[in-house]
Amino acid sequence: MAGREDERDDHVKSVYAQFGLALYLAQVLEHGLANALIAAELLPRRAGKPVPREQWEAEFDVFMDQQFQQTLGRLIRALRAASPVPSDLEALLARALEKRNFLSHYYFRERAEMFMSRKGRDQMIDELQQAGKLFETADERLTEVAKPLREKYGLTDERLKPLEEAYFKTVKHDL
Repeated sequence: MAGREDERDDHVKSVYAQFGLALYLAQVLEHGLANALIAAELLPRRAGKPVPREQWEAEFDVFMDQQFQQTLGRLIRALRAASPVPSDLEALLARALEKRNFLSHYYFRERAEMFMSRKGRDQMIDELQQAGKLFETADERLTEVAKPLREKYGLTDERLKPLEEAYFKTVKHDL
C-alpha cells in the first residue's frame, strides 16, 4: 500500500513541478520583454545623449525596475507602442498572455476534478508542458525580433557574450 501512495505522491509532485516550470518560463518571457524594451524604448530615447556611466546605470536600473513592476499584458502593450511587432509574434504573445493568466488565476480551480485521478494528472502534466513550450517559443521569437533593434545600438552577441560570462563567474551556480 505504501508503494502505491508514494507513487501517487510523486505523480502529484510532478504536476506541481510542471506548473512551477510553466510559470517560470512565463517569467522568462516577461524578462525577455523587459530586455526587448531596452532596445525598443530606452536606447532610442538615450541615443546621441551621452551621460556619465553612473548616471546611465542608475537610469537603466530605474527603467528595469519599472518594467519588472508591469504585468505581462502591459509589457506586451509597451513593446507594441515602442516598436512594430510582427503579426506572428503578436499572435504568440497574445496566446502566451492568455495562457499565463489562466495558469495564474484559474488553473487548479478549473482542473480540480482532473487532479483527482492519474489519467487527469497525466493530462495536466501534458497541458503544462505545452504551456511551457508556448512561453519558450514566444521568448525565442521575441529574441529574434529584438536582436536587430539592440544591434542597431551596438549590443551585438559578440559584445554581450563577455558580459554574460563575467556575470556567471561572479555567481555560485551549478548550471
